[in-house]
Amino acid sequence: MERERTISFVLRGLHNQIRLVIHKTAPMHEKAPKTQLQGGILGYLYHHQEQPVYQRDLEKEFRISGATATNTLRVMEREGLIIRRALDKDARLKRIQMTEDALRGHMQVEAHMEMMDRKMLEGMSESEVAELYRLLGILFRNLERLAEEGGASPEEPQGEASPEEPQHAAEIAESGYTSPKK
Repeated sequence: MERERTISFVLRGLHNQIRLVIHKTAPMHEKAPKTQLQGGILGYLYHHQEQPVYQRDLEKEFRISGATATNTLRVMEREGLIIRRALDKDARLKRIQMTEDALRGHMQVEAHMEMMDRKMLEGMSESEVAELYRLLGILFRNLERLAEEGGASPEEPQGEASPEEPQHAAEIAESGYTSPKK
């Protein structure tokens, strides 16, 4: 009899498969990030080009310490991925932006990620994709709550998940995402 797999095991398997596909198929460019955090920061900067981004925004978004953010940004600046510009009002506050080379490279990455999303969702209807995002949002909120609580012992009762749509799923819907056409 096959043992029932846990959702954590299934999600970890998906994560590993996605990383494998990215490693094998991602476009290579000179100004590529060296770490997953650097890639995430470039993605954040790419999607927030129209507004100022500061170190504190990255600390909050990626849930990293000030020291980690400082060191990562220092390396990214040295490697020509970002530039930091001091504001006229307050020289201590530095706006972070992608360099032109990093922007060109990241545009290729974005196109590749869109292709991967289309391939992963192939065969699903729009309602199935919406349901997938809704369910993943519930898992995400439950994990956030668990992290905030510091973990729950197995004896503690588990609460019901809120049926609200997660913020990131709402942002995806607002972006005009549609599932691939069959």
